[in-house]
Amino acid sequence: ARGVRSVLDAFVPLMDTSNKARMVVVSSGLGPLMHSYASDENKRIMNHPGLEWDDLEELIKVCLSAKDSLEEVGFSGGPFAEAAPDFHLYGLAKMMADAYMKSLNKHKELQINSCDPGLVYTDLILKTPKYEGQSIDECSGAQTPKQGVEAAMRLLFNNDIEGSGHFYAMSKDKSRLLKSTIDVKPLEK
Repeated sequence: ARGVRSVLDAFVPLMDTSNKARMVVVSSGLGPLMHSYASDENKRIMNHPGLEWDDLEELIKVCLSAKDSLEEVGFSGGPFAEAAPDFHLYGLAKMMADAYMKSLNKHKELQINSCDPGLVYTDLILKTPKYEGQSIDECSGAQTPKQGVEAAMRLLFNNDIEGSGHFYAMSKDKSRLLKSTIDVKPLEK
C-alpha cells in the first residue's frame, strides 16, 4: 500500500484533469477476500468515506507489529493464515492498496479504480509451491502477462467506465468488465 500511495501521490498532480484523467491500481482478488476476513472494526475503518492515509498507516503498523498472528489484530486471513502465509500477507497488502485507492475518490476530476488481472504466469506465482516449476499450460487458468493487462487497459481506455473507487475484474469469457466494491470480488451475473 505504501508503494501504491507513493506512485498515486506522485502522479495525481501531473494528471490532465480537463478530460477525466484515469489511474488504475493493479490489485488482486485476494484484496477483497482478505477484506472479507477482517474484523468488523477494521472493515469499518477501510470502508469509511472519510478514510485518510493516516488511518491506513495505523492499520499497517498494527499488522506489522502483530507478534503471534494477524488474527489477534483483526486480520485473520481465513484459510490463508496457516496454509499460505505469503498469500495472506500479499492479500493484506492488496486490500490496503484498494482501500487507499478508494480514499482518493475525493478527487472528483479523476477516475481512480483498481482491478484484479487474474492469475498471471509470472515469477511471483512460480515461487509458490502449487505452481513451482510448472509451465503456463500446467498452471490451471494462468494467463500470459499480455492477457493479464486486459482489465487495466479497459479501465484506462473504455468510455463506459463511470466513477471512482471501484474494484474490477474480467468476466470468465473475457468479454466484459465486472464491477464491485473493494470488499467483494466482482461476480458474474
